[in-house]
Amino acid sequence: MAGGGTGGHLFPALALAEEFKRVEPKVEILFVGGKGGLEETVVPKHGYRLKLLNVSGVKRTRGIKRLKALYRAIRGTIKAVGILRRFKPDGVIGSGSYSSAPVVFAARLLGIKTAILEQNALPGLTNKVSGRIVDRIYIAFDAARQYFPPMRTVLTGNPIRRDLLVRLRTGKRRSPGSAFTIFVFGGSQGAKAINAAFVDAAEFLTDLWSGFRVIHQTGEQGYEQVKEAYQRKKLKVEVHRFIEDMATVYGGADLVICRAGATSIAEITAFGLASILVPYPFASDNHQEVNGRSLEEAGATVMITQDRRTGRVMADAVRELCTKPDKLAEVSEKAAKLARPEAAEKIAKDFLLLLGE
Repeated sequence: MAGGGTGGHLFPALALAEEFKRVEPKVEILFVGGKGGLEETVVPKHGYRLKLLNVSGVKRTRGIKRLKALYRAIRGTIKAVGILRRFKPDGVIGSGSYSSAPVVFAARLLGIKTAILEQNALPGLTNKVSGRIVDRIYIAFDAARQYFPPMRTVLTGNPIRRDLLVRLRTGKRRSPGSAFTIFVFGGSQGAKAINAAFVDAAEFLTDLWSGFRVIHQTGEQGYEQVKEAYQRKKLKVEVHRFIEDMATVYGGADLVICRAGATSIAEITAFGLASILVPYPFASDNHQEVNGRSLEEAGATVMITQDRRTGRVMADAVRELCTKPDKLAEVSEKAAKLARPEAAEKIAKDFLLLLGE
């Protein structure tokens, strides 16, 4: 498994590795990532071996910086050849980010079967290039199909963690008549813009607040500030730095407010949850807005771009969904229709078949 850098690239790869272990218990898995990426700390915690490359992104660089990035990519590919010769894998799967490209190219040079995961509706540069040479491209959004060779592209969805799938199969555990539950988060690291917008939105929702249960994951940096803001407003909110058991929170939520990252979208659609998505505007090629637009066009979310994410706008969106059960149900049902919770299983089985050809 190659790639990482951010949770959006790493966590689907971890979910897929978990599925390979379930389908083929004797499988050996090696992760190869980039120095300084999230994988450096997260992968070992999951019990997988990890090798690191000293690489950096080529995109958005110029002059000397671009030459240095290209040099590191070449050096990374040479090192990846050595890693693969020692490990002798039957296949290599890239999960995106610039650290995956050298490993995919090295595998191609060595005649090893290759595939990539494309989590977003708008592919990044690495996967656009890698997609030209790999044996299989697994996409999460149908909109991404146009960027890849059709005969090698398979719409599977984005792999999600098995603990979420287990919770899905046991069903939601909300009691009839319980409080309307809103789950606010900005990814594992939190998001200042979402934190601020929802805290501001609370000012316009005080007449409804007694009927809410609000769970807010702020991230480490925003925790104290957000907690103090709610205390000043005398509003009851469950504030967390980080939530490990996302499955339980999703299972009890009525409405989710978050970024439009591919992993978040895969999870909220799997649970059939209504959502308010606020795309991160500085994501590469603004791909989060493209992700969100795909759901919005299907009627499966309410999207608020960051330049519009005032407290009033967010409060109006929350009020619309929480006071109109039919509207909430409609958005939830349309989100569920976009779900592909068995993505990891589908990818694992297809890739194992590819290796057997």
